[in-house]
Amino acid sequence: MGIGIFLKTFLPFSFYFFGLVFAALAAFGNVRWALMLVAFLLPLRNFIDKILIFPFGNQFIDIMLFGIIVGGIFNKSTVASQVPSKSSINTIGLVTVIYLLISVVWGSFYLYGGFSFDIHDSRIQDWKNFALLPLLFFLYLKNNITKKEIWTILAVMCFSMLVVDYYTINQIKEHSSLIGRDEIKGTFQFLGPNEVAAFLNEYTIILISVVYALKKGRNKWLLLGLIMANLYCITFLYSRGAYAGLTLGMFILFSFRDKKLLIPLILVLVLWQKVLPQNVIDRIKETKTESGQLDESSQKRIDIWQQSLSFIKSNPIIGIGFGSFRHMNLELGDTHNIYVKIMTEQGAIGIIIFFITIACFTKESWQLYQKGDDELSRSLGLGFFCCIFVMMINNLFGDRWSYLEPNAYLWIFMGLVARLNIMSQGPQAVVQSVPNDIEPVLKDDPPKIRKKVRYYDPPERS
Repeated sequence: MGIGIFLKTFLPFSFYFFGLVFAALAAFGNVRWALMLVAFLLPLRNFIDKILIFPFGNQFIDIMLFGIIVGGIFNKSTVASQVPSKSSINTIGLVTVIYLLISVVWGSFYLYGGFSFDIHDSRIQDWKNFALLPLLFFLYLKNNITKKEIWTILAVMCFSMLVVDYYTINQIKEHSSLIGRDEIKGTFQFLGPNEVAAFLNEYTIILISVVYALKKGRNKWLLLGLIMANLYCITFLYSRGAYAGLTLGMFILFSFRDKKLLIPLILVLVLWQKVLPQNVIDRIKETKTESGQLDESSQKRIDIWQQSLSFIKSNPIIGIGFGSFRHMNLELGDTHNIYVKIMTEQGAIGIIIFFITIACFTKESWQLYQKGDDELSRSLGLGFFCCIFVMMINNLFGDRWSYLEPNAYLWIFMGLVARLNIMSQGPQAVVQSVPNDIEPVLKDDPPKIRKKVRYYDPPERS
C-alpha cells in the first residue's frame, strides 16, 4: 500500500516539479535535463495523465518542449545554436506539417461544407500531436552535441521501455487469454495491444543491433535483459502484425550481422506450429476460420479498405482531409492500414510525402551504418535501418505512424542518427559552422577551443 501511495501521489508531483525546473533551465540554455525527461515520459501516457491535475498539467510536455526551443534555438549564446544541424529530414518534416495543416482545413470543407477551425476539434488535436513528431526530431538533432549525451538519451529511452514492459507484463498476467488481450494497453492508456507490440518490436530491433557493438560487461547484460523482456511482451500481446514485422527485421539484421542466426529463425518459421506457445499458434490461425474463410476481424478490414477505395477514387489528389475518416460514421472508424489511410485522407500528394520521408529515414540510417566513425554508431545506424522496415510492416495492419506515444521514439532515434552522421563528417563540418571571429582561434589551437566549446566528439580511430 505504501508503494502504491508513493506512485500515485508523490511520484507524479516529482515529475511535475522537476519538469518545470528543467523547462526553466532549458530556456536559459541547459536543455540536457529537459531532453532526458521528455524522452523518458513520452511513451508513459499513464504517468502523464496523473500530472494533469496540476496547474497547466495538460500542457506539461509542451512547456518542456517550449523551453528546449527557447534555449536550443533562440538563445544564441548556447553551443547548440552554433552547431550544424542540416539533415535531409529537415525540409520534408516541415513540408509534412504544413501539408497536413492544409489537409485539415480542406477536411473542414469536405465534412462541413465550409471553413472551420475549432481548437477542440479532434482533427486539430491529431494534427498538433503529429506536428510534435518532426519537432522532436529537430530538437534531438540540434541539441545532442556529444556522443556521451546521445548514448545517455538512449539509456533513458531504454529505462522508459523497461517501465512499459513492467506494466505490460503485469497486464499480460491478468489477461492471459486471447479474449482478454484487448484489455492490455501497457502504458498507452487509449491505445491497445497492437500499438504496444508495434512500439516494442520497432525499437527492440534497434537494441538487438546495438548489443552487437557492446563489449561483455554490465551494460551488455542489462540491454540483453531488456531485449528479452520486450520479446516476452511481443509474444504474448498476440499481434500478428508485430510478429510479421519483427520476423522481417530480424531477417534483415541477421543477414548483415550474423548469418548463422538465420538458421534458427528459418526453423521457427517452418516449425512454428511445433515450437510456439499454443495461444500464439491459435492467434495466428485466427486469420481464417475452419472453413477457410477470413475471420471476422480480417474480413472487416477488407470491407473497410473497399469502402476507402470509393473515397480515394473521388478525391485522388488531396483526399478527404487529415483526420476526417473517423468522422465518416463507418463501422471500424479507421482504415487499419496507414497506406490506405494516407491515400484516403491526404491523397496522392500525402502518400508521396510519406514515402519521401521514409526514403530520407533510410538514407540517413544507411549512411550512418556505412560511414559512422565507431562501431556503436554504425550499429545504431543498422538497427534503425531495420527498424524502418519493421515499422512499414506494422503499418500494413493499422496506424502505427500517427500516434504520439508509440511513434515518438522513431523520430527521436532519427534525430540521434542524423546527429551522429554530422559527427562522422569530422572536424571540417564544425569549422565551417563556427562564427568568423572564432574560426581563426579554432584553427590555431583546436584542442583548447574544443575543450572550451564541445562541438563534437573526435572520431575514434583504430
